[in-house]
Amino acid sequence: MIVKRLAARAISGLSKLARTIGFHSDPLPLQPAFETFRILDGVYVGGLTMLKNTGWEMHPDGDEALTLLFGRIDVVLQNPDGDSIIPLEPGRSCVVPKGVWHRQIVHERSRLLFHTYGDATRHKPQD
Repeated sequence: MIVKRLAARAISGLSKLARTIGFHSDPLPLQPAFETFRILDGVYVGGLTMLKNTGWEMHPDGDEALTLLFGRIDVVLQNPDGDSIIPLEPGRSCVVPKGVWHRQIVHERSRLLFHTYGDATRHKPQD
């Protein structure tokens, strides 16, 4: 739990730094393009411009950290006792736990940074 909190704080700090140095004004690929990413020690790191809701995905190898640079997105987590929603506003981050199905509801054009561990991501269509 402490690691997740530290990761979320670090990502939030990176978001603030990115805005300060003007990264937010650089165009990121429109979804579903993922060309702008790097793999660092098994972690996929990148960003994209979100225009529409996503289908469900799950990362079996590790947690995923998400940071919103601008816009408004809800991250929906599929839990055994029902879905939970994490609203993201600019500069906010969340950690999606390993093995949890999730998707994003995009309320307006948004830019999202992601850090995803492993390359075994699974996808399924929206309900």
